[in-house]
Amino acid sequence: MKTISLLNMKGGVGKTTMSINLAEGMHMKGKSVLLIDLDPQANTTSMYLDEVDVTVKDIIAEGKPGEKVAVEVKKGFWLIPSELSLSNAELELRMNAGVPQHNRLKKSIQAIGDALKKKIDYCFIDCPPIINLLTVNAIMASDEIIIPIKPDRFAVSGFMVTMKNIEQIRDNWDIDIDYKVLFNAVNRNNEELRITEDIRAGVAGRVFKTQIRCQPKPIAEASSQAKAVVLTEKKGIGVAEDIKRLVDELIEGVE
Repeated sequence: MKTISLLNMKGGVGKTTMSINLAEGMHMKGKSVLLIDLDPQANTTSMYLDEVDVTVKDIIAEGKPGEKVAVEVKKGFWLIPSELSLSNAELELRMNAGVPQHNRLKKSIQAIGDALKKKIDYCFIDCPPIINLLTVNAIMASDEIIIPIKPDRFAVSGFMVTMKNIEQIRDNWDIDIDYKVLFNAVNRNNEELRITEDIRAGVAGRVFKTQIRCQPKPIAEASSQAKAVVLTEKKGIGVAEDIKRLVDELIEGVE
């Protein structure tokens, strides 16, 4: 199983949209997928479920086995849902100092495939725009981190904060974790070109070849129907094709 977290300390960069669409894109390729909603806003969850009985909080704060929380929303596609109460999970973890706090999600993910008697090819984690014990758990569980960046005037500062936190966690826990930058909602004007080049210069090639164009209307239309844009059948949706190319790039990097 390849576990990939989508993380950026800056909000509004498309973490949830990309998490859902990458998971759906992989599923379209015949891959079995686990999608984890680690954001208390639960926007990923609301795309699939109207109500939830158990959530990722049951894994992280209460130690419940992940296979008891994962919901098979379609054949070969599991979701571990979230809800607003997840925002209390960090406090509960800190109060329970007698148990390991940083790797509960990792242990649960590792056990899910065996418990379900299924081979899960890819796990995607939709992270909140904050560094706390939730995102530490996501980073510890991940083989790779995708940092979606919308190349606007706030992009560089948000990216630098994200990188500083990832590196600090990597050093503190002595883990080897890869990361790559994904330029999202790109208009390809001169200002964006300057920003993307500034970021490229600082990450030594850790940038996806694929860029996701700025095409908000089809994404919003698909979302209003609780549907990923990669599943739309309407022709001329370039952003859907971009995401499919990104899925191919991810698969090439793994297989």
